[in-house]
Amino acid sequence: MTRAESDLAFRVADHLKIDGPWDVYAEHLARYEIHFDGTHIETVRGPITIDGYGIRVLRMAEDQVGVGYQASADASSSGISTVLTDAQATARHARFPARVVVLPGSAPRALADVEISDASLADRPREGVDAYVRELFARFEGRTGVQPSFGSVRATVGETTIANSSGLATSFHHTSVDLELAVKASGGPEGRPPGEYWVTRFQRRLDPRELVVDVDNWCQRAKDVRRAEAPPAGQIPVVLPAYVLSEIVPPVVGFRMSGAAQLRQMAPEPGTMYGTELVSIDNDGRLPWGGESAPVDDEGTRTGRFPLLDHGKTGGLIYDALHAGAFDRTSTAGAQRLGEFGRRAGSRFMSRPAPGPATLALHAGTGGTDAEVIETVREGIWVEQFGWAFPDPTSGAFGGEIRIGYRIRNGRLAEPIRGGTVGGLVLAAPGTPSLLNSVVALGSTATLSDSLRAPTIAVSGLTVAGAT
Repeated sequence: MTRAESDLAFRVADHLKIDGPWDVYAEHLARYEIHFDGTHIETVRGPITIDGYGIRVLRMAEDQVGVGYQASADASSSGISTVLTDAQATARHARFPARVVVLPGSAPRALADVEISDASLADRPREGVDAYVRELFARFEGRTGVQPSFGSVRATVGETTIANSSGLATSFHHTSVDLELAVKASGGPEGRPPGEYWVTRFQRRLDPRELVVDVDNWCQRAKDVRRAEAPPAGQIPVVLPAYVLSEIVPPVVGFRMSGAAQLRQMAPEPGTMYGTELVSIDNDGRLPWGGESAPVDDEGTRTGRFPLLDHGKTGGLIYDALHAGAFDRTSTAGAQRLGEFGRRAGSRFMSRPAPGPATLALHAGTGGTDAEVIETVREGIWVEQFGWAFPDPTSGAFGGEIRIGYRIRNGRLAEPIRGGTVGGLVLAAPGTPSLLNSVVALGSTATLSDSLRAPTIAVSGLTVAGAT
């Protein structure tokens, strides 16, 4: 199969015989899925195709802007006419406090200057997903007492097209993969209940070679769950790897450092210390293979990289066109649409844009390897996985049950722990304890997990609720 070339946004735009500003965001998506029970394949689906678009109409109304948005999968002339009529009707009543809205101008018709499309997956998606699942099953062959319980692999091959009244007509390809897997450990003489380790992973490309190491680690975690004890309680040093941070940092930092938070008077003033001097975070829309990376944002503005926190000090905020207009700023290519599960993989055309982070990059430090970061802590806990961290963008808080972790004793990982909770604030003003205000060490190597590239970090004194 070869990737489709979509022109949906351009075709819809040709029907809009109205004055600007307006824009059209469209997607062509094809999904391929394999669901399995143990190592038995239950369901194979695909291609499941979706072609949809959304029309946004912006109308000046005194010192505000009327905003209308409507989406559909009906690209017939009558369907487009209905969607446009509904968007215009909404724009007559909905109001946003911006005096002017500047949409991006012309850009190259086809963009491919950010690595977010796995060519082998895009060209042969069915074969790629099938080969990945077969390799996954092969990694479990010959193991005793540990096997997959159930899971699924869902790959999406997509093309996004964007057009607007300022002459923009551009497109880009992208791929994504969602992996869900439960690994169960059982048997043995100890008589304990079975242990289960859950894998949930979102990534841009599909590489079966990673499974050689991954499956060994997943099986060990499932075994460790069986013998894990409750964690200690109190203000305890905590070590968090990138894949745990990716659940916590982007939702909170991305909102609090945005025009949406500024509109609610919740954004920090530039130059305020909101982290230790060790902490620098960039908003990077061009980070290769990042979960929210793309050549342009969801309004069509070319992406780039700029600091949100520089050695603990707050920098610029994330703006889309509307919020930039409210504060006499320019867009920072910060327009994001919420897709399925809030990710680019879903049907994002159903949502209108709002300020949101691209892929965040937490700079690596000088703390060395994970083992050296752990040695720095001496006594504490390593969180391997939360059940769910419940990050709250508005309050800045998070708190989740430890699904599996490890005690740190004498600078080394010791016995496994589970249960209890770890929580606190991610981002807070100076003088208020928070995760970023309490970083004492950052590893020397950053790794990409979903929409965050970060090193392992050590934090002094997060609140742990567990056994006394």
